[in-house]
Amino acid sequence: MKKIYSIIIALLSFILICMILILVRGLKWAAPGEEANITLPSEQAKSAKNSGTKVTATFDNILEIASDFNDLMRFVYSVDATAYVDKKDLPIEEFLQYDFKTDLKGKKPKILIFHTHSQEAYANSKKGEVDDTIVGVGRKLAEILTKEYGINVVHDVGIYDVADGKEQRAGSYEKMEPATKSILKKYPSIEIAIDLHRDALAKNTKLVTSIDGKPTAKIMYFNGVSKENKNGKPNVLSNLYNPYQKENLAFSLQMFLTTNEMYPDLARRNFIKPYRYSLHLLPKSLLIEVGSTTNTVQEAKNAMYALADVLVKLIK
Repeated sequence: MKKIYSIIIALLSFILICMILILVRGLKWAAPGEEANITLPSEQAKSAKNSGTKVTATFDNILEIASDFNDLMRFVYSVDATAYVDKKDLPIEEFLQYDFKTDLKGKKPKILIFHTHSQEAYANSKKGEVDDTIVGVGRKLAEILTKEYGINVVHDVGIYDVADGKEQRAGSYEKMEPATKSILKKYPSIEIAIDLHRDALAKNTKLVTSIDGKPTAKIMYFNGVSKENKNGKPNVLSNLYNPYQKENLAFSLQMFLTTNEMYPDLARRNFIKPYRYSLHLLPKSLLIEVGSTTNTVQEAKNAMYALADVLVKLIK
């Protein structure tokens, strides 16, 4: 009898172990001190959120995440303290209804890539070497979109953040706007505008992942809401009106979700600040931060293969 009991206990233990393995399938184990990152369908997202697990937002579970505004801030958005954002600014279900499909055929340009801050460089950039700056990263993105996807791209290499021979960020967006509008007027076929930037973070923070065995800089979709946070109350910046704010937010959200589905560790949470930046130029405008000051030039350029892949997946 004891032998039978021993066999039954062994079988039950085996079944329990199998069930545990099934439950943790797909889990990406995190390093000590980090949250584990797991993609779950909507019906499982709630329990995962409650357990403290980091949920990777996708088209399948975004509505479940969005049902709790705090979780939306935790898994999808990062809002700067100077910006005011509430639920009304982020109608996720409405954002998902936007169709960003674009006719990419033909010889006329469809995408514009430009750099409001052309002087942004990387950890190992050579001084004076344009190809080692964010402009070189933009050149790589344009090359990939053109050669691998057959899309006609305009890459603007204009310099808008230099004055008297020195880097000067102040006034760069004001300088960029007339030049970019002139390009859009010259090429009315352009439907997508991408302002490519590089972030700046502390020296001990490195934004890198691995894609196809290559070290790849992480990216971040950046938004402005033309609304400041004044002591917990909204202050609308009417002088920075953006007629395409909803479209911009929807476009960056769908890019974020598509990125997570295709390259789960590539995108940081979408960042929101108070102003409008370059996003008011077209409904399908993106401002994207590629890596940071701690990334290498090659890591940033490696990210352009995945970014191009994600963009074409969403818009084609």
